[in-house]
Parts: sequence; C-alpha cells; structure tokens
Amino acid sequence: MIVHAPGQVVAHIRSSQPSLLPAEQAVAAVFLQHTHQIVELSSQQVADLAGASRATVVRTCQSLGYSGYQQLRVLLARDAGYAAEAPRPRGVGAAGMVADAFVQVGAAVASMAALLEPAAVAGAVRTMAAAGRMLVVGNGLSAPLAQDMAARLSAIGRPAESPVDVIGQQIAARLLSPSDALLIISGSGANSSTLRVAKAATNAGATLVVITAFARSPLAGMAKFSLVVGMGELSFREEVTVTSRIPQTILMEGLIAALTEELGERATAAKALALEIVSENLDE
Repeated sequence: MIVHAPGQVVAHIRSSQPSLLPAEQAVAAVFLQHTHQIVELSSQQVADLAGASRATVVRTCQSLGYSGYQQLRVLLARDAGYAAEAPRPRGVGAAGMVADAFVQVGAAVASMAALLEPAAVAGAVRTMAAAGRMLVVGNGLSAPLAQDMAARLSAIGRPAESPVDVIGQQIAARLLSPSDALLIISGSGANSSTLRVAKAATNAGATLVVITAFARSPLAGMAKFSLVVGMGELSFREEVTVTSRIPQTILMEGLIAALTEELGERATAAKALALEIVSENLDE
C-alpha cells in the first residue's frame, strides 16, 4: 500500500526498512536522516550519502511503494512540516531522565499511530468480540504484554487464554477452529517461535490478528488484521528491544475500550463482577 496521508510517509519508511535489501536499507536510512533536507538533494546526492547507485535510490523508492524518487521527495518535504519539534531535556540526573522519557513518548504520539489502519482496528475488534475461543500469544519481551492482554480480555467478559510454553502455544493454536481467533503481540513480527504458533492457527482456520511495529514483517503478512504501531526516530534494535512495548500498551488499552463498547452489557456485567472480587481482596 502506498502511504500518501500527511505525516505517514516517514513512519511507512521506518516500518518497511528492515524488509528491504541491504543497499536499499542504506538509502532508506538517508531518507530518514535527512527528511528536512531531502527536497534539496538530488537522487545522485542521496546515492552518494548511502554509498549506493542512483538506480538503487529509484529501486528503493519503488520497493517502498512509490513511483520514484521525485514522488517520494515531494511527500517527504511535505511531511517535514508535520514533524514535531524535538523535545528539550527538562532536567539532569535520574529525575531529568525520567521526565525526558515522558517527553519523548508525548512527542512520538502522532508517529505511533501513523500506520494504524481504521479498517484493521475495526475488523480486529469485531473478530475478538465474536470469536468462540480466544488465544493471546507473545514471546520474549512481548510475553508480559500477552499475559496482561489475556487478563484484561477476561475481565471484560471476553475469556482468553495465554499459554507461556512455546510448545503449549502451538498445540493450543492448532486446536483452534475457524470460529476462533489468535491475537499475537510481537515487536519485530519475526520471532521464530511465534511464527510457528501463527502457522498452526492459520492451518486450523482461525483468524489471526497481529500487533507489531513493522508493516512488512512475516507475521504481518500472515495476519488478516495487522495493527502496526511504533515510535519514531528509532533504530530497528531500539524499536524491538526497548520501546515497541510503549505504543503496543497504549494500543491494547484502546482495544480493551473498543471491545468493552462492542460487548455492551456483557462487558458491563463482567467488569462489575471483577470489581467486586477486587474489593473483597482489599484490606481496610
């Protein structure tokens, strides 16, 4: 899909970069590093900065879904006007670093949801609400998010399972049916164990919903509904190992709110029971 909406082009390039060939990744890195100056750079200058050829620059643009360098240059120049001003440090020491973390997240809000497609969100919510059986899977750094999501789903009357063992995940996925759904949370979208779970579920005919940071990841390609969220100005390593959990956590919060609305009285009754149990376990 070609991304033309204002503010989305940079997010599209960043999300697609890992799927490109090595030489194309270098060109994409130049696009990301020189967004504000790109209108003044010729294709040859981009090639020189990337250590590539002009043909590679054009091929990179086409691999990203654009007609060529001229189209991408115009869109990047337009998007430069939507870029938020870099946040200034608020302090020094531990307290300053903590405050800066909040500032960074606040400045990245627009880019977090830039690739989130409304139709995919709506489809994912309808699927999860209607599924007979619901499985939630995440491995590595995504494992705690999957456990939390399963618990949140159960608390609103949408019972969900989240096996921890990777073999148990594959068995559970293979035992799903076409009326069931699997939600996978994966920053990279390429975890080998998680991919096997996804394959088992799709072989069983279940609907696959994926939350990931990269639009062209293997998991995103397998999913019926792919929800892509990430943070700007980050390397692939930083996105996968450090901060992909931030936008994913926010997305999960939004999905729970949307599912609560979709489930209606069923969710209201479940939340009331959950609150009652929590209250009984609080000391006076």
